[in-house]
Amino acid sequence: MKDPFERPWHGIGVGGSTALDFANTLDWRLRDQPIELFKTFPDLLRFGRSVAVLEPREARRLRRWAEAHPAAAKRVLDEGKEVREAMAAIFQALVDGKALPPGSVRQLEEAYRAASTARALRPSDVGVAWVWREASPEPHRPIWAAALDAAQILTSPESARVRQCGDAECGWFFLDTSRNRTRRWCSMKACGNRNKARRFYSRATAKRSAVSD
Repeated sequence: MKDPFERPWHGIGVGGSTALDFANTLDWRLRDQPIELFKTFPDLLRFGRSVAVLEPREARRLRRWAEAHPAAAKRVLDEGKEVREAMAAIFQALVDGKALPPGSVRQLEEAYRAASTARALRPSDVGVAWVWREASPEPHRPIWAAALDAAQILTSPESARVRQCGDAECGWFFLDTSRNRTRRWCSMKACGNRNKARRFYSRATAKRSAVSD
């Protein structure tokens, strides 16, 4: 049986960016009781591998590190959730047209600064490129990569494209890259079809009720 750790993360690509996919790791965000997908530190690593922030061998190496240092791994996981929720609060404010929460912005800035310190410019085939400074990946790397991407979105015209799924409970975020900026659902196959079926059922029920009256 294949190790679940090796499976791709569900929903990768729906958000259109590492940061938004990261925010979407709290599933059914708008429910009274959302579903936490980052249950253990290996979940964070599996996400990082799925978005190509970690090579498979690096993810496996960090899983072994976590087995040897469970308390430290839990601290990293908890920090990841805090940064994720700071990012989600900022994205939510963008969607709602409200002022960005200062505390969340500060927390994202701290993660961005840590991520920037962990990177370096190195020669490449096209000049220079940003690379991770450490040969062995830091356990924070998935968090840092998401923070870097979030900062890039928030300081560019892409910030105006941040949307949230129109489902009343989903809450997933995404970048609307549709031609007319009219994308409504995180996924037409999931929330889109489900809400289409709900509307059809509601209209059919109303029609039957009107006929019986």
